[in-house]
Amino acid sequence: MKLFGRTAAKERLDEILRGHEPPSFPQGVMRLLKLLRDPESELATIAEALNWDPGLVVRVLKMVNSAAFGAARRIESVPHAVSMVGRSQLEQLVLAIAVKGALPARPAPGFEASRYWQTAFFRAGMARAIAERLHPADQARSFTGGLLQDMAIPLLAHARPDDYGAVLEEYHATPSAQLAALEKSSLGWSHDEVGGHLGVEWELPENLTTIIQGHHDTSLPDAVLPPALRLVALHRETRREHGIEVITEVARSMYGLEPDWMQSVVHASEEQAKELTRALG
Repeated sequence: MKLFGRTAAKERLDEILRGHEPPSFPQGVMRLLKLLRDPESELATIAEALNWDPGLVVRVLKMVNSAAFGAARRIESVPHAVSMVGRSQLEQLVLAIAVKGALPARPAPGFEASRYWQTAFFRAGMARAIAERLHPADQARSFTGGLLQDMAIPLLAHARPDDYGAVLEEYHATPSAQLAALEKSSLGWSHDEVGGHLGVEWELPENLTTIIQGHHDTSLPDAVLPPALRLVALHRETRREHGIEVITEVARSMYGLEPDWMQSVVHASEEQAKELTRALG
């Protein structure tokens, strides 16, 4: 699967969003992300860059101290957070906070922000738990990929309330419907494609952008789309019980994960989603 270059991605976004400009990250966030991705940058420099955005500091500390992250003792300062969480995990947290802050939160046909983010945090927690069991090195990437895989939906719901809103409403009302199939049938493109373009526009890491663009692509190998993300992509925002049943069966048949264990993951992920929703407001 090939990603578009930035210019081509921007042109395609403009076409699909009908001229609605996609939101951008604050310059301070972009600088912090670049430092986090630079292996030569020192932790003290990263902590100093983070301190320039008090709002971001508050959200990072709330997340790392939430029950979802299970810190052994309370983390009170930016340097402590940077040293305890680590560069990779901190990048994932900053990305999650930045994307949540950038996406629209107003209601639109077929879209409710609180329902959307509760589902996104549920997918993130479940993806991390499954990754810990199946591919432990991918836990941070699985958390962020699960959180952001549907990140184009809020933008599409607001940019195209009539035709895309109708697709969302049909999807939510029909337990057996597949959102990407409905989108392609009605509009000629799907939210995963748009999410990939948005990831390029926002300069997200290429492997994360590939996950977002390909989270419904069954042809991708596990090295590109880890099993945890393949599974949580089956979870529905509404008719949740149907999605959980499907995930549990696929997890058993494809990856040997016991249904009782999966049910415990579902319960824990639901509690973590509530906690993370409170942490990020």
